[in-house]
Amino acid sequence: MANSKSTGEYKEYATIDTAPSALGYWTNEVSPRGRGRGIIRALFFSIRETEQDSSAGASGIVPTLQFRCDGDAGWQDYRNDGTAFAIGDCKQVSISAAKRKWRLGVKDGGYTSGSITLGFDW
Repeated sequence: MANSKSTGEYKEYATIDTAPSALGYWTNEVSPRGRGRGIIRALFFSIRETEQDSSAGASGIVPTLQFRCDGDAGWQDYRNDGTAFAIGDCKQVSISAAKRKWRLGVKDGGYTSGSITLGFDW
């Protein structure tokens, strides 16, 4: 298998089922104020097992949410009150900043086993 991305009218996803490269593997960036048909009114991200039956055990993957503001040199990890994001999380992201961009993915070293799909819906 290979990591892959899926883009749609109301989604931006990535499926991660192999160890990412040194740069990690990320969704395409999402900018709530400049997306296709206008402004996104609500932006959610989710992290879920790719396989329909995950009873065999959870994947060993550490997802990371990152943001970048206009003029920033690079991406910044979003600090989730000191706890890591986990498989099964589904949360709303703040869309109040006009030029903030978001991406979700797995860093180099964040993959051990399994397959997850993560990304954004609006």
